[in-house]
Amino acid sequence: MVSLLRYCSNNLNQYAKRANESGSIYAEDIRDLQQRQEEIWEIAKEILARLATIQ
Repeated sequence: MVSLLRYCSNNLNQYAKRANESGSIYAEDIRDLQQRQEEIWEIAKEILARLATIQ
């Protein structure tokens, strides 16, 4: 999960830089970022579910 967070943060920074330089961003970049964010949420939900079972 941490590696996905780092990857997404790095990509987001690259997208922001590109958008600032060119004034635009590619739809495919946004879809990629959305997919990776969804992966992170799914992993986070799994971790929280497992933690909830610990007594």
